[in-house]
Amino acid sequence: MSLGPEIELSVRILATAAIVVGVTLAAEHLGPKLGGALAGLPIVIGPAFFFLVRDQSVAFSADAAAAALTSLAATQAFLLGYVAVAERSRAAIGAAVVAWLLAASLLSLVPASPWLGLAIFTASMLAARFLATRFLRPHGPARAGGSFLSLVLRGLAAGLLVAAVTLAADRLGPVWAGFLIAYPIGMTVISVTLHQRLGSAIAVATLRATMLGIASLAAFAFVLALALPPLGPTAAFAAALAASVLVTMVLVALAARLARDRPARAGSGDGQ
Repeated sequence: MSLGPEIELSVRILATAAIVVGVTLAAEHLGPKLGGALAGLPIVIGPAFFFLVRDQSVAFSADAAAAALTSLAATQAFLLGYVAVAERSRAAIGAAVVAWLLAASLLSLVPASPWLGLAIFTASMLAARFLATRFLRPHGPARAGGSFLSLVLRGLAAGLLVAAVTLAADRLGPVWAGFLIAYPIGMTVISVTLHQRLGSAIAVATLRATMLGIASLAAFAFVLALALPPLGPTAAFAAALAASVLVTMVLVALAARLARDRPARAGSGDGQ
């Protein structure tokens, strides 16, 4: 049974709002590494692809998923552009958007292939994390500024943008449908919100962790692109969702372990 347009729109808006609010609160209370790991959950592109694979052909949806995977390299450029400017300006989002546009324009010329997309994404992730290291700064515990209501309103604003983009994406062909579905609208609001509420140091640390966290989105798009032709929409979507959640669980476990080990190492060092 098809969902009504109002329900579909509400799902897209609320899903995006949830990840924006959740990642921001995780960064505040659990630290940047856990916040960055959670940012990779497919709460934004998951619903978008759910509706896309339902409404479009298997071939269209598989090509869109492969294109979305490739476009995650542009998301790495977006994140790197933000962290490079964050300490100097609260308008770092401008540098991030320009970086995404330039990278996406070049990547849109790449053939839609899940294996090629995976290689491009992996190389971009490693390069972005390496380059972002120079912008990391020491930071103390997070002390949030602004009200919880303003955070929720930012999340809902991001949801409205995601809904508008994904509703129009299927009119643009599989490549740009995939690119627009994967455009980091949620990351846009998360970046600005973290910067304004917690300061540039924590924003940069969280966004660098997010560069690894979006490996979960890469897993989702990769599995979906490969599994759609043999398995069909329902089974392929379930497999992609399971792969994405598994990657996020592994990253969260690693981040939690590092957070536990760091005080132990610090205490050992103090005793010497």
